[in-house]
Amino acid sequence: MGTLVTVTAVTRDPDRAELGVERAFAEMSRLESVFTRHDSEGEVARLNEAGVLAEPSPELVTLLRRCRRVYDRTDGAFDPTILPVVSAYESGSNDPREARRRVEGTSFDAVDVSASELRTPTPVTLDGVAKGAVVDAGVTALRDWVDAGLVEAGGDVRAFGGDGAGSESRWRVGVEDPRGDGLAETLRLDSGGVATSGSYRLYYDADRTEHHIVTPGSGRSPTEDTSVTVVAPDAETADAYSTAAFVMDDDRASSVLADRGGLSALFLTRDGGRRATDGWGDLQVTD
Repeated sequence: MGTLVTVTAVTRDPDRAELGVERAFAEMSRLESVFTRHDSEGEVARLNEAGVLAEPSPELVTLLRRCRRVYDRTDGAFDPTILPVVSAYESGSNDPREARRRVEGTSFDAVDVSASELRTPTPVTLDGVAKGAVVDAGVTALRDWVDAGLVEAGGDVRAFGGDGAGSESRWRVGVEDPRGDGLAETLRLDSGGVATSGSYRLYYDADRTEHHIVTPGSGRSPTEDTSVTVVAPDAETADAYSTAAFVMDDDRASSVLADRGGLSALFLTRDGGRRATDGWGDLQVTD
């Protein structure tokens, strides 16, 4: 995944903890190879090269189907077919005309997903959801062996078992300050997923206005927010909806998150501002 991955296990049996951590890393490594677009021999790269992939892995089919649901629920704000625009930025092009040209024809509506075959006229990327999905898989493998645990990969978190007696047993998860001043906030979590989408680490111009998160339809990077953090029942959902919320305006993002249910979000803006959805305050550590 190109990032640091940590696994924390809580149990009285050190042998079970070691086995659980090993199983978690093995499962995450396996799924990373399925979901990545950067391995030329991988399924996503082969799909993008040929436009068709026969006999895809069940995990890839399942994830693409879940991407379809998020795409529909966000009215296309989450769109894996945005890859041609992202690739242009990655290759050094900041020309808005090139971005508009490349965004033409991108739509997840054109992607056909079945258990036996995948078809797409446009290259796809799972960058906006794969990390969360891999983290969730790590937790699924870990939870069979330990009482409580937490998996973190580059800001995507999934925790479980933090609901023991007393508030001190709950997990604490930090939200990074995009200005580089440590943590903006700390959350207290029993279980669930946390993911942050931000423009402050990977950008393509000196002004930091063109970055790896791109608005479907325009092909440009949104500039109002520097990070959006979403808390959800799992890391995959948090990952996908933080990506979608980042490219929406305030009202639309709040409406989509509320309609989905079970989600809370924090928006940190480019000018140092802060806004949060209902329920966020219940998660904050204030002491």
